[in-house]
Amino acid sequence: MSYIEIGILIFITIILGKIAKKLKISEVVGQLLSGIILGVSFLNVVHATQLIHTLAEIGIFMLMFNSGMSSDIKAMRKYIKASMLVAVMGVVVPAMVFPIAFLLLGYSLNVSLFAGVVFSATSISITLAVLAEQKKLATTMGAVILSAAVVDDVIALIAVMAFSIIFGGGTLGVGSILPLIAFALGIFLGKTSFAVNLTSVSNHIGDRFLYPIFFGAIGLEVAIQGLSNKLIPIAVFSVLAIMTKFSGSFIGAKIAGINTPVANAIGAGMISRGEMALIITQIGLSSHMIDESISGEFIVTIIISTIVAPIIMKPLFTKVSQN
Repeated sequence: MSYIEIGILIFITIILGKIAKKLKISEVVGQLLSGIILGVSFLNVVHATQLIHTLAEIGIFMLMFNSGMSSDIKAMRKYIKASMLVAVMGVVVPAMVFPIAFLLLGYSLNVSLFAGVVFSATSISITLAVLAEQKKLATTMGAVILSAAVVDDVIALIAVMAFSIIFGGGTLGVGSILPLIAFALGIFLGKTSFAVNLTSVSNHIGDRFLYPIFFGAIGLEVAIQGLSNKLIPIAVFSVLAIMTKFSGSFIGAKIAGINTPVANAIGAGMISRGEMALIITQIGLSSHMIDESISGEFIVTIIISTIVAPIIMKPLFTKVSQN
C-alpha cells in the first residue's frame, strides 16, 4: 500500500507543480499544495508513513547537494563584501523580530527562537527562476542576491544545528547536520571535471522522484481545518516574513554602497523562504524541536511568502539596468 501511495504522491505533486509553474506561481507551492490535498486536510488518501519520511529525508540531502553543486564560488568571492552584508542583515532582522512576535502571540520561548531560525533562511531556486526569466543572472544584482542567499542558508543551517544542541537535549541529530554536509559536499564536487554530468543525473533523480516526495510529504500532515483559529498569527507572520527580510537585506545593500533601485531589488530577491525554510522546519519536526500542532503556522507562512515574493520581485528587477 505504501508504494501505491508514494506513486500517487509523486504523480500528483509533479502535475500540480507544473500547473503552478504555468500559472507563474512557484513550482514548490504547487508541490506543497498537493500534499495538503492528498493528506489529512482533504482527501486523506496518502499517509505520512515511515518509508515516505525516509525518502523525504533523502530528498533534503539531494536538494542541498544540488544547491551546493550550483553555487558559484567565484561570484561569491567577487562580491563578498556586499553579499556578506546583505546576508547578515537579512538574517539578523528576522532572527530578532520573529521571536518577539511569537512570544507576544503566546508561543513558548523554544518555538519562538526556532521561528527566528526558520524565517532567517532564503530560497535560492525561486529567486533564481525570476532572475533567469528577466535575464538578470549575470548582473551585479543577480550575483549579490544569489551569493547572499547561499550565505543566508549556511548561517541558517549552522543556527539550527546550534539550536538542536542547546534546546534538543544537548545532542545533535543526524537530521540537523546532514543538510550542511550535503551542501558542503556539493560545493566540493562542483569543482570536479565530472560536475556537469553529476549535476544532470542528481537533478533528474531529484526532480522526478525525491523532490516531489519531500515537498508533497510536508503538506500531508498539515490540518487546514485546525488553522481556523490561527488566522491572525499567520497573517502577522506573513507580513513580518516579507518586511523583515526585505528591510534587513535592503539595509545591508545600502551599507555596502549599492544604489537604492538595486538595493530594493536585492531586498525583494531575498524575501522568498521556499525550500530552505521548509527543510529547517522539517529538521525541527524530526528533531522534536517543534511538533505537528504548530507546524501548520510555519508551513502556511512559508507558502504565502513564496507566492508573494515573485510578485514583488518582478517589477523591482525590471527597474535595474543590465550591469
